[in-house]
Amino acid sequence: MRAGVVAGVLLALLLLLPVDAIAGDASPDPSAAEAAEAEKPPVLPAPRAVDMPILVYHHVVPGHPDSVLFVTPESFEQHLGYLNDNGYRGVSFDDLADCLEFGVPLPDRPVIITFDDGWENQFQYAFPLLQKYGFGATFFVVTDYVDRPNFMTTDELKTMISAGMTIGSHSRSHPPLSAIGNPLRLKDEIAGSKAWLEERLGVPVDAFAYPYGSYTAAVVAAVRAAGYRTARTVDKGARETADQLETLPALLFPTYLNHYRDKVELAAGETRRKPGPPTPR
Repeated sequence: MRAGVVAGVLLALLLLLPVDAIAGDASPDPSAAEAAEAEKPPVLPAPRAVDMPILVYHHVVPGHPDSVLFVTPESFEQHLGYLNDNGYRGVSFDDLADCLEFGVPLPDRPVIITFDDGWENQFQYAFPLLQKYGFGATFFVVTDYVDRPNFMTTDELKTMISAGMTIGSHSRSHPPLSAIGNPLRLKDEIAGSKAWLEERLGVPVDAFAYPYGSYTAAVVAAVRAAGYRTARTVDKGARETADQLETLPALLFPTYLNHYRDKVELAAGETRRKPGPPTPR
């Protein structure tokens, strides 16, 4: 009888307790959940376009008058000095693609610096200046030229990669790709050069530059099929959009300074600007 009374009292007490006191509170700590949510990177809408220069260089050679293909080390240092003094920050083609596809933010004044062909003078003169001013760059190399006289060696390419530079493909033999009618040869020039570089350098090669700036819809399709994420032309312009990641425009530094700079810098938010180096118009 006494046992039945005790059991009844215990049952009544249990019925009076809240459910989470009996089974344990299974809900997460609100403060911990809020902290975890705050640590997640914000999801940003991808911009429709980015106003920024993609600069292209070929030779960096002492004593040669500046032209479309040539610039002296002194002139190149002036270019880097202007970019540095006016708040430009170097980014990669992957950075640009991440911004346009996923909304990953870029610095206020991004710039992509590129070099074509893989000339030895780029390693000798441009690479040390890039390091001096803290800029990265993408070097588009022709794979048939690597390890040949006057061109960079495989070891030099690896040295630049270790220093934060990016290597892209400029085809296997530098033909005008739009003139190639054989699909197998076109594939070899584009996909074959990518595979060659990736095998020897041990890094992904995701950027391509069209030799002579020559491309057609079929060439662009071959670049896409090869697995490149971005491709650079020599079409003039300083506005990059997600639908042109395979046909990005590029500019010589004097052209940018004289014809595109004001619009780009105003789009980024104008600040007091230091004068640029004298450049031919």
